[in-house]
Amino acid sequence: MQHDSFFQNSGKNGESLLEKLLAYEKEDIYPFHMPGHKRNKEYQGLPFEMDITEITGFDNLHHAEGILKAAQERAAFLYGVKESFFSINGSSACLLSAISAAFQKGDKVLAARNCHKSVYHAIYLRELVPVYIYPEEIPPEMTGGILLNGGISPEKVEKALREDSRIRGMILTSPTYDGVVSDIGAIAECLHKRGLPLIVDEAHGAHFIFSDRFPVSAVRMGADVVVHSVHKTLPSLTQTALIHRCTCRIDCERLKRFLSIYQTSSPSYILMASLDSCIRLLENRGREMFKAYTARLEKARERLSRGKRIRLVTPEISRSSAVFGFDPSRLLLSTAGTALTGDDLFHLLREKYHLEMEMEAPDYVLALSGAGDTAEGFERLCCAIEEIDNLLGTEPGARARTRTEAEEEIRGRTKTEAEEKTEVRTKAEGSKHHHTKGREIKIMFGRKKKVTMEAYING
Repeated sequence: MQHDSFFQNSGKNGESLLEKLLAYEKEDIYPFHMPGHKRNKEYQGLPFEMDITEITGFDNLHHAEGILKAAQERAAFLYGVKESFFSINGSSACLLSAISAAFQKGDKVLAARNCHKSVYHAIYLRELVPVYIYPEEIPPEMTGGILLNGGISPEKVEKALREDSRIRGMILTSPTYDGVVSDIGAIAECLHKRGLPLIVDEAHGAHFIFSDRFPVSAVRMGADVVVHSVHKTLPSLTQTALIHRCTCRIDCERLKRFLSIYQTSSPSYILMASLDSCIRLLENRGREMFKAYTARLEKARERLSRGKRIRLVTPEISRSSAVFGFDPSRLLLSTAGTALTGDDLFHLLREKYHLEMEMEAPDYVLALSGAGDTAEGFERLCCAIEEIDNLLGTEPGARARTRTEAEEEIRGRTKTEAEEKTEVRTKAEGSKHHHTKGREIKIMFGRKKKVTMEAYING
């Protein structure tokens, strides 16, 4: 009886996580955020009956010899690489493993300063000495007035390598969270002529190979190891990822050993089944799926690009020398110069239109699209943005003078005192930034919070 009481009261109002998830499933909130399956029931259903452990006939992820070995080989064939390995601990485990396998403790490594937090974890755990390269600056006039990090300059990589012969390789993120792609081919050439490896965190680019509408994947541009968060943009469950060994510069046995160290010893067969199902689906219908998806995406981008106040960041930013390529699946909607902040737009879309964005920043929101997005989902986003755009004022000084009125008009109601306090608190807790040379460099530590490695480690 005591246990029953505990379980009944273990969640908010006695609600269990399962109950909350089942209730949320029934709501009409549309997901413009990861995972890439977008809760689209067309793809796969995975019941409790399939949640098993390493039993006879089902292989062992850490010593794959049967069905899991074949599944990973199928993934390698699909991506055109030497070897691919499943991760059910996300791209984080893949990056920790790749960096640990590529470098010895105490090595000096070149690292982009806008990497994911798992890169800094690996640097910390392996006691590596980082030499940082900062992203280029994109002129705000090319981004709808917002501050976005550009790519990593091959010239800066060459300069760093020339100045310090003790550097043993490089780690960088491409594409960035915002969809900016670096020149992987040129960077790989700088490293390879010195016999050094390049690890690319392409977590947000697992979809690149399925359409020429997207940038060329790092697996085809000379990277030695590439990491893909399959769940971010493809129809697979959260935590599923792939790590690809594209060349022989990083030892395979070392890589497998560290994957075993950083991943759970009880890998979920539901997650692995999701990965395998995703790979098979893409094998059989990938081109067809992405042809339909990119058509829907381009139609939505064309509509969103007509905004007069809420402006869409377009692939035209690739004309900047700071950007080698741009992923059009990222819908970056700028509020710069309007009566709203990015935070305001994020909450308006959530509360009034039931559209959940991937991320908000001071002057923009990010809607993450994927192959799972439906025509209905894109239609809802376009209609919402068009309505908000039409209601916003155009005066340059509108932010300071009419922000509250604009919010109230769009919401169709007046905010209560409690809502005002919640909004202030949310903004205060929202984002922290690492500043250098008068500009902000985003260090991604989770979906909404941005802090530096030093601050993270030191609490």
